[in-house]
This record gives sequence, structure tokens and C-alpha cells, in this order.
Amino acid sequence: MHLLPPHIYACCTLAVTALPGALYAQSPALAGHWQFQTATGTTTTNGVEVDLIDTGILDITEEQDGMRATISWLDEQGQLSPPRTVHGTAGPAGTVFRHGAKRVSTGRNGQDISADVTIRWTLQAQGGVLSGERLVETDENEPKPVTGTRLRERYVAPPQPAAPPAAGSGARGPSTPAERARVVRMAEEAQHDPLGVQQRDGAWLSAWVDAIPDLALAASTSDDWLNTAPQAATRAALRFQYMVSVMAFQIEHGDQAAQRSASDLAGMQGVLHAYETLLRQDKLHRSAKLDAALAARQQDRLPAFLATLSGRHAGIAASPSPSGDATARRIVALGTSDPRAMDWLDILSNRFGGRMAGSDAYTHAAQWARMQLRQWGVQAELEEAGEMSVGFNRGPWSGRMLAPREQPLRMATPAYTAGTRGVQQGLAILGPATLEEAQARAAQFKGKWVLSGGENSGGGRDGKTLHQPRAITRVLMQAGALGTIQAGEEPLYAASAAPATWTALPTLPDIKLAAPQYADIRQRLERAEPVTLEFDIRNWFYPGPVTYHNVVARIPGTQKAGEIVLIGAHLDSFDGGTGAADNGSGVATMLEAMRLLALSGARPRRTIMLVAFGAEEIGRKGAFAFAGRHAGELNDIVMMLNRDGRPGAIDGIAVPSAWKPVFERVEQALQDVHPVFGFAATINDVPRDAGKAMSARAGSDDAVFSLHGVPTPKFTVLGDFDYARVHHTVLDTYDNVHPFGAAQQYSAIAIALSAYEVANAPEELSRKGYYRAAKAAP
Repeated sequence: MHLLPPHIYACCTLAVTALPGALYAQSPALAGHWQFQTATGTTTTNGVEVDLIDTGILDITEEQDGMRATISWLDEQGQLSPPRTVHGTAGPAGTVFRHGAKRVSTGRNGQDISADVTIRWTLQAQGGVLSGERLVETDENEPKPVTGTRLRERYVAPPQPAAPPAAGSGARGPSTPAERARVVRMAEEAQHDPLGVQQRDGAWLSAWVDAIPDLALAASTSDDWLNTAPQAATRAALRFQYMVSVMAFQIEHGDQAAQRSASDLAGMQGVLHAYETLLRQDKLHRSAKLDAALAARQQDRLPAFLATLSGRHAGIAASPSPSGDATARRIVALGTSDPRAMDWLDILSNRFGGRMAGSDAYTHAAQWARMQLRQWGVQAELEEAGEMSVGFNRGPWSGRMLAPREQPLRMATPAYTAGTRGVQQGLAILGPATLEEAQARAAQFKGKWVLSGGENSGGGRDGKTLHQPRAITRVLMQAGALGTIQAGEEPLYAASAAPATWTALPTLPDIKLAAPQYADIRQRLERAEPVTLEFDIRNWFYPGPVTYHNVVARIPGTQKAGEIVLIGAHLDSFDGGTGAADNGSGVATMLEAMRLLALSGARPRRTIMLVAFGAEEIGRKGAFAFAGRHAGELNDIVMMLNRDGRPGAIDGIAVPSAWKPVFERVEQALQDVHPVFGFAATINDVPRDAGKAMSARAGSDDAVFSLHGVPTPKFTVLGDFDYARVHHTVLDTYDNVHPFGAAQQYSAIAIALSAYEVANAPEELSRKGYYRAAKAAP
């Protein structure tokens, strides 16, 4: 859980402390102006939770019956948030100020999720020093310290410079008739002079599209696919043609602008006209992929061809490779004639299922992967990567409303949630908003399903990656509640909140319920209508510690065995679904790549190593363990190719210019292998910032290697798989990946060829310039 800075919290109702101020002496030393610091939330980096510190201004004055304070927060420019006024009364530990607020956390897809909370400040002062604590008392266990210093006078924010006009849609109005006419004319001209018009108008068009609010260029797989054109100039001209053709279509056919298929078709029609012009100018622009699109147009199959770019139901057939390397040809022949990537995904997701580190599913999946690799003649071992203090296995779960009418409930639970005691029935009850209310109503919760506030953000009910029951939760546990129910957006998100020890196991089931059903039950309860619910959750724990392993496999190099090409994917997953997209699809394609390498008889100059990492989802722990165990080899890793993300067809990679010859051989080996998918290396010579890899929310195991200076080039992926919809949700299942089976197999072939060509390259593949040089310490 990550609390956003409190200056964005909505002001809510004020409350007063229970203790009368007359019992304690007032604290006139508090009166005055203060600058303070306190923790306002937490964030988790690499599995370690750290406080987020904010600074603010307190103006405190005495009143007849206590103290009054205005609280404002400082932003990075020293500007003050709107002040909140709160009243306080004296207590034994200092003056207590209490107010309502909103706790805001970030849910799936960046959506903010808020919950009502009560915040208590307990403050005291001695001379020029402020001390005390701040507690979100409705749901936190431990208060956060408040420290501050007295200001001689009221804080005045520094003047703000005049703001420049905002970029984008707010900077100007809609497109003008003259601009629209220019774009339509430009689309026609570009078909007859693609390179010239792109050089003349490319920058203007991009800036114009970004600026105007009435027309938009949506992301498209058709646009992405143009990266497979062979020459950089060709790619630039054709992508420009696609953009200007789509915009011209929207201008001339506004009634169809929202139809993606029509827009894609118009864009590709323009591209093919421009491509024909380029071919007449120079045959070096020829692309087998664009030739296939031309053929589809001539056969009136272009709409169907474009639909195939999504990666869905694309099909893959036995194909030869034009590579001059016999091993590369065998890799392609085996990968297209005997595709097995989806077989491995079936085993990972449908047989083992969700593979939380510390579960039987993970342990058995790691043992199976090692066995499978050995059956192909690959050296493979299990290397200890860490341990969980408690083992956890997820069983079946179900829920239903019994009264006032019977209906099934759409529900989920995070990993490491307590199960029910078999089938348990009970009345539903509205939960408490404050700790005082929970304590006052404690007797009401016995044998009840308690509807708690807020919305499911994926983790445990108490907002932590570790099981740490908060104050209200502890009251419900002691009162004998059956479990808590929290609303959740669908598809329901299910992450984890593991216990620290066997003696601190969760005992109160943590149920996430589809928001419409939650709202229905809540409305019934607010009308005093009895609601009876039934849940059956078969989760169970077993004593730890439970060791989890990385699966490490090698194909030894023949000439430079000490140099390593590392390919990797994380084997673990959250278990609300079966870990098919995240990251069974990544592991399945990596395993298939190793099968293709092994059975094709690959004997590369350098060593190829596969690592299926454990515990990526809880802090990339398997990657850190590997880096520690293999510290002496890190400088010998030529590059690390990772697979974790949207299932689809790998259609390229971004690399420095010095590596281009290697990946041109991958391009050649994949030429004409598939009628739609392609592969193109794009050049990026801008040095990367290794430090940002670990801070990125989307980072995976490759970020650990970036920190050690190992190059980690990124594959690009073609397809329209809706990753955000399934990522860490109950929909992360095999059936959602299955339509992309051909794309997955093509990716496995691309990975195998990439690893082989890098490992077998006669060139020296230097790291020089890949990352920015570290700054010298002051």
C-alpha cells in the first residue's frame, strides 16, 4: 500500500478525543509556527517496505477549550496545500488532534482507490523542538514519529514563476480547416514521395497530432508491425505514411473514425501505395512481410491479413529458414514443424497452476522443469534461491448469497489468506469506520461476515505485503467474526500478504467480492434487510521454512565457454489465476527455446544459460540470489534476454549499433518463416541508466542484472493481448493465452535464434557505452 501525500486527502468531518481536556494541563509551548516531517505512507521496493516522508507546516494557537491547528503540506516547489483546521485537547502524552481523511492507494492500471480513515496527531513541544506521533488509527498498528522545528514567523511560500503554456490538448484548440486540408493533401503526396514528404513534414505531423484535442492516433498492431521493414529509412517513411493515412481517414470519414478495423485498413492501404513507390525507386526497400501484405490486398484478403497481426489464431506451419547457418536452419525447422511451447504452458498453468514461492505448486514446477531440460540433454540443476517461513497452498473457493435470494458470488482471496472452517454460513454486517466504533460494536461481529471499507488493491486486507493485522482487524478477530469482505473491481485482483512466522498465521478470511455484488449487499444492509452469506475457502498452511529454487540450465560453449548468454523468465506467479500470462508464457517460451537449441545440436562458441527465477513477484528474490551465488560470473555475461510480459510474437529487439550484425543474422534466419510475424533490430545508441531499472514499477528480473552492468536489451512484441486485464487477476489462465499459441511458438524460435547468434557470434560484443558511466562520489 502506498499512501499519496496527504495534501491530496479530502477534508472530512472532525472528531474530538474521548478524554476531557480538563484532566490535563494545556500545552502553551505548542503555540506558534512549526515546520515538521512525518511518514505519510509506504512503498515497497524489491520486497522491502520503506516509509515515504513528507514535510508540512503547522500553525497552532490556543483556544478557550484547547488548541487549534492548521495543517498544510509542502510540495517540491515549497508551495502549500490548502490548509486543514483541526481542534485538539490535552492528553497524557501531549495535545491530541484528530480528523477524518481519505487514504488513497494505487490499484490496478494506476487507478486511485480511497478509503475513509481517521488520523490522530499527538504533539508536544519543548522550546524550539516539536515531537510526537501521527497514527492512521483506523487501520495502522504503529504510529509514525513527527519531528519539527519552530519558525520565527509564519511560513510564506516562494513566488511561482509564470507557467509556460501546457503542451498537448490543453495548449490549443481543435484542428483548423487549413490543417485538416494539409493533412489530407500530405497523405496523398506521401504515397508518391514517401521519403521526401516524411523528411519534410514528419516532425510537424507528430507535433500536430500531439497538440490537437479533436483527433487522436490510437496504438495499433499494424503500426508496430511496420518495424519489420528492412531499412531504417523505409521504416520511418512507412510509419509516417501510416500515421498520415489514418489521420486523413479520420478527417474524411469522421463517422467511422472510432472503428479500429476501418482505421487500420486505411492506414495500411496508404502504406502499401507508398511501399510500391519505394520499390520502384530502389529494390533495397523490399520486405517479405510487406510483399505478403501486397499479395493479400491483390487477393482481397487485406482485412483478414491485418486481423492476423493481433496474434490471435495466427497459425504456424513448417517453414525453411534462409539462414546460412545449419544450426539456425534446424532450429527453425524443428520449431515450425514440431511446436511445443503451448504444451509447456499447459503443464505449468493447468497441471501445477498458480506457483507462489513457498507453495507445493512452485516446488513441483521447478522439479519438472529441471527434469524436462535433462530429458533434452541439457545440464540442469536446482539452486537454492530463498525460503518462505510458512508454506501455503490454495484450494478451491466458492461463495454464494443464501438470503434474501440465492445467487453465486464472484469472489477471490489473496495468497496466504486464511481458509474457512469448511462451509460456513452467517449473516452479513456493515463494518466499523473507526477503531472506537469497532470496540463499541465488538459483540455484534461474532459469527458474521463483515463488510469492510475501501476497495481491493490486490494485496492483503490490511494493505501490506506481509500479514500484519491492523487495529480494527484485531478487534474483529477477537470478536469472532467469520471473515471480512472488501469490494473489488473486476476482474478481481489477487496478490499476497504472507505471514512472518508460523505463530502469526492469518485466521480471518480475507474475501474480495465483485463491486456490484458488494454494493448490492451493502444497500440491503443499510435498509436493515438481513443478508445470509456462505463461503467455502480451502486454503491451507504448512510449517516452514520452505525452500524455493531457481532452475539453472547450461549449454556449454565450445570456444569461449567462460562468456555467457543468459536467457531468463520467472517461474513463480500469483495464484488467483494459474499464472499463464504472468509468467507461464515467458517460462514456456524459454523452455521451448532451450529444447530447440538442444535438439538442433547447437554447439555455440559461448555458453548459453537459462534461469527460471523464483520469487520475482515478491521482490525479484530469485534474481538477487542468483547474482549473489554467481557473482564471479556476472562480468562474463555478454547479455541477459528476459521474457516477462504480454504474450505475443517477438518481432524485434532494440540494440546498440555495434551489435547490429549479430541481430541481422536473426532477421535473416526468420525471414519468410511466418507470413505475418517478422523480426527487426532497431538501433538505440543512447546509453541506458542502469539505476532506473530497479526503480521502475514494471521491472523484472533483468533489472537485477542491469545493476551489475549486464546489458539487458528488450524484445518488442507484436499482438493485441490485453495484458492489463489478466495481470495478477483471476483471469490469468491458459484459455486467455491459448489463442496466441502460434505467436508464442514464434517467440520461442526468435529467442532460440537470438541466444544462438549472440553465443556463436565471431564479433566481440562489448558492453562499452551500453550504460551511462556512474558519477564519481563527491
